[in-house]
Amino acid sequence: MKKLLLLSLILLSSNPFAAPSESEQKVYSNTTWAIGTIVTSQVKADSEEKANFCHKLVNDETRKLEYLLSAYDPDSDISKLGKNAGSWVEVSKETAEVLRLSNKISSETNGTYDPTVGALVKLWSVDQDTHRIPGNEEIKNALKNVGYSSIEVKTENGKNYAKIGPNQEITLGAIGKGYIADKVMEVLLKNGCSDSLLSFGGNIIGSGTNGENQPWRVGLQTPAKDRGYYFAVLPVDNASIVTSGDYEKFFVQDGVKYHHLLNPLTGKPVRATLSSVTIYHKNSATADALCTALFVMGWDDAINYLKEHPDLMAVLMDEDHRKVAYTKNLEGKLRIVDDYLKASIIQ
Repeated sequence: MKKLLLLSLILLSSNPFAAPSESEQKVYSNTTWAIGTIVTSQVKADSEEKANFCHKLVNDETRKLEYLLSAYDPDSDISKLGKNAGSWVEVSKETAEVLRLSNKISSETNGTYDPTVGALVKLWSVDQDTHRIPGNEEIKNALKNVGYSSIEVKTENGKNYAKIGPNQEITLGAIGKGYIADKVMEVLLKNGCSDSLLSFGGNIIGSGTNGENQPWRVGLQTPAKDRGYYFAVLPVDNASIVTSGDYEKFFVQDGVKYHHLLNPLTGKPVRATLSSVTIYHKNSATADALCTALFVMGWDDAINYLKEHPDLMAVLMDEDHRKVAYTKNLEGKLRIVDDYLKASIIQ
């Protein structure tokens, strides 16, 4: 097993500033805390001034969207929908867009991804200091209000509106970071920050090329190992790489591990047959939601789903960290660096 630094990232593309020679360009990094995770941006630029301009774009757009989509901000669109459950609420175009995409993916995955698990997420509070194991009756009552088909979105007279079912609460924790990553990258590209790599926790999106004039490269984290240990490497070729796993947000009580990935059918953490799911996709929001859906499906059903959707690119690792399966369309892209893993191709 190799220990890799998050492999150095640099990008080359069109630039509104005067185009310098490659030798004059450097990678500038910036790190901040937002949307409940560490946000890192790496930008290849000809000056620190240009890089700082790009980093500010990342920060400003991230915080703007976090304000709209956070379930914990009382003034966000998501909170307003919860406070007015059962009624139409005016929302931003971004909120309307991500809700439409959420419904689409929920339908395509038969509800293994479902944003209406908000009440369940708060019951468990795995990522909060208040985490606990809720009682079966609490879970049963919360499950009565889970169902993505109750989400409605409409546009009238240039304004956007959304409605959720009575007593429902939604969370965009399994799609929001990906959506924000997509929108931030759009802003960067529009403003000439063409060679950039962004990391939003388990969501990575990149454009352009690195300092070696090659696509950015990213290591896939080995579950249950310290950060920095990777079992495989993938290039980020104007695309996004998103990983979901049960190894970062969890708590242990009486010897039992309870993680943050909940099954919308049972209301409880998924009984793991997978330790991680990675999706490689042009759209980070889609990859984000699909990671959760496949994790909920489990090893066998996730493999069957990928066989039925041969356009998807994915990497699965089993719960024992011994087997890796990846889609055939990743041949030539994915490089396994852990010699102890048994790798197979999904086809």
